[in-house]
Parts: sequence; C-alpha cells; structure tokens
Amino acid sequence: MIRKMGDILLFFAKTLLFCIVLSIYFIGQIIFYEHTLFYYWGNYIIIILYAAYLYFLCRIYQAFMIGSLNPTEIILSWILCLAVTNTLQYLILSLVQSSLLSIFGFLAVLTAQIIILIPLTLLIDKLYYHLNPVQKAIIIYGDGEKANIFQKIVERNHKKFEISNVISQDEAIETIKSIIESSDCVIFMEINEKSRSILMEHCFLHNKRSYIMPAFSDIMINTAEIAWISDIPLYLPKSSEPDMGTRFMKRCMDIFISLFAIVLLSPIMLITWLLIVLYDRQKGIYKQVRVTKGGKLFTLYKFRSMRTDAEDDGIPRLTTKDDDRITPIGRFIRKTRIDELPQLFNVLAGSMSLVGPRPERPEIAKQYEEIYPNFSLRTKVKAGLTGFAQIHGRYNTAPDEKLLMDIMYIERFTIWQDCRLILQTLKVLFKPSSTEGVDKDKETAL
Repeated sequence: MIRKMGDILLFFAKTLLFCIVLSIYFIGQIIFYEHTLFYYWGNYIIIILYAAYLYFLCRIYQAFMIGSLNPTEIILSWILCLAVTNTLQYLILSLVQSSLLSIFGFLAVLTAQIIILIPLTLLIDKLYYHLNPVQKAIIIYGDGEKANIFQKIVERNHKKFEISNVISQDEAIETIKSIIESSDCVIFMEINEKSRSILMEHCFLHNKRSYIMPAFSDIMINTAEIAWISDIPLYLPKSSEPDMGTRFMKRCMDIFISLFAIVLLSPIMLITWLLIVLYDRQKGIYKQVRVTKGGKLFTLYKFRSMRTDAEDDGIPRLTTKDDDRITPIGRFIRKTRIDELPQLFNVLAGSMSLVGPRPERPEIAKQYEEIYPNFSLRTKVKAGLTGFAQIHGRYNTAPDEKLLMDIMYIERFTIWQDCRLILQTLKVLFKPSSTEGVDKDKETAL
C-alpha cells in the first residue's frame, strides 16, 4: 500500500515538473516572441505541439526514469529533450514568420528551464528514495566471478539495491528459500533451469520481486509468439529474417539518413580530416577490415585517431584506458564520436546499416568465438553504426554481455526500434563512459 501511494505521488511530482517546464516555455514565448502569437486556437495548438514533442523525446531519452537512472543522467536526458524540442519549435516559428527569430529569447527560455529542472529533479529523486526505501536484495548465482563483478557494479552505481547476500545455486534449496523470505528481491544470475524454476515459484508465492540475467534461450522465448496445437500452448521464437518489405524500408532509411547526414556534416568531416593530416602529415582516413552479415569481410572507414605505427607489431588490440597510441586530436574525435562519421559512406554503400551489431575485426571475433560459440550469431544481420549494445553498453563491456544485447536487438527488430536507437545515440555522445577503453593489461575485452 505504501509503495502504491509512493508511485502515485511520484507520478504527480513528475507531471508537475513537466507542466512547470511547459509553462516556462509558454511564458517565454509571450515575453520574447509576442509577435508570433496566433489568434484564438492557434496558441493552444502551438503549446500542444510543443508538449507532444517534449513528451515523445522524454520517453525516448528516459527522462522520466527516476529510480532506474542516476540523477545526473536524468538531468542530461532533460537537457537534451529541451534543447531538441526548443530548437524544433524555434525553427517552426521562424518558418511561419518567414524570418529567423531572435536567438536571445530561445537561449533565455532554455536557460530558465534548465535552472528550474535541476533542483526539481534532485528533489524528486530524493522523494523517490524516501517513498521507496532501498531494497534488500540477494544474488543467486551459477558463476561466482560474475556475481562478484555484478555486486561491485550495483554497489557503485545503484542506490536502489543493497546486496545483503550472495549465494550459490549449489546451496541446499531450503536454505536458499529461507534467505529469499528475509529479503525484498532476488537477482538470478545464470543458474540452472531446474533451480530457477523452483526458486521463482517460491518468489511468486511470497511476493518477492525477481530479476533475471537473461541467457540466450531467455531472449528467444521473450520475443516468441504463442502457437497452439489443439489445446496445448507452445512458444514459437522468431528465428527468421524480417520480411522483404521491412528489409526494403530499412535499406531506404539507411540511404536517406546517411546521405542527409553526409551533406549536413561534410564541413565537420572536412575540418577533421585537415586537422589530422596537418598534425603529423600522415593520412587522415583509417581503413580496417571488419566482419558484417554472414561473416563477410568489408573495409570500414574511420578518421585516424592513433599514430600510424599503432599496430606495427601486427597484433590487433582494442584501445586501452589512457592509450598512448591515441593522438591529441584523436582523443577529442573519439570522445565526440566524430571518428565514426566516415562510416556513413559504408552505410550508403550497403556494407553496413545505421543500426545493428558493431562490426568486429575478424581476428578479435575469432578469439571471442573460441570462448563464446554463439558469438557468430551477431552476424545474422548487417553490422551497424550504432546499436543496442552501443546505447546500453560501453566500449569495454564484456563480449558475452554485448552478445546478449545484440541478440536482443536482432530478435526484437522493428523499424520503430531502429528509429528509437538512432535518436538515443545522441545521448551516448555526452556519456564519457561509453568510450572508456579496456584495462591496460588486456588486448581484448575478455
């Protein structure tokens, strides 16, 4: 009952924040752009459109995910949503007026919104944890090393859980059940199917929340349809390519967006190429063989961010933290992802897609496949410039975790999901952890 009341209060708090931000925009329009106001219903239509854009982007960038994301990420999401929405509305109003409006009013409104939303977001975050006390969680694991790593990640990054116990699936079932009863929730990590079935039933009976780290089969089942044979229900996983019409739409989207982006970003690409060439008088474009759909090899293009002798020893390796092979210009273009822009030509040519699993180097992919035989399943679809693993993971995320994310993308593929991931990529550009290299003693992410 307390949790339900807390959810209701939290909903009203987030709604109030949204309405305050909306009101600031409308007041700003009256103050700075009075000459753009319309008669009768025109103003209502403008504010409704603004609210619709803002709400849509808030959903895309997870600006309402209080309790799931940390306050800094929530604030970043809000700032992105407001910047994009205000820019769009500014351009629409300028188009209606047939002339560019004063930029001062636009900046003043955006600044006022940000100044108000930061303390309100922090206040709502505190309200959330006041109404939803930290959950006492236990981890039931099959792999002890992974459980320890996961525990450290939770303790370092998440205020929602307090890990009270880490217990192996090999312990007596009755012992595990008694520990479950004394906890608020349970996290299952790669335990065998029989034990998980028994323990999840126990969680259900005692109203304990359960979180499951998915295995490959879980992802397949999660996206499966229900098929009936007589009165017996069966799960039918997708396990097949999208139909020809969907593939055609995806290719058309790749061509249109990549061509538009090449034209729009051509000045940035030209300046970047010149800076790289002028820095050390070496080539500005870096070519590398990568793997795409069906295991086919193709030449991937990037702006060179490392010294030309970075791999003179012939050993392929990932970028490490504080890698001394990276040039000063390279550090900037890697953090801002400008080094990836030449891959728009790969997308236009058809060797890559805008969205899909990131293409690995064949040598590194071979190493991963020796340990994770399912790793080659990523090549069931065309490699992508961005993707599920790039949005939700990091450069140094373990390959088996990236594999699960890529399988999730493949099994859940829709054109709408691709559009959503493309929009979410903008947020990743502002997250430094997304480009963090592997540890210095490693050549791969293993």
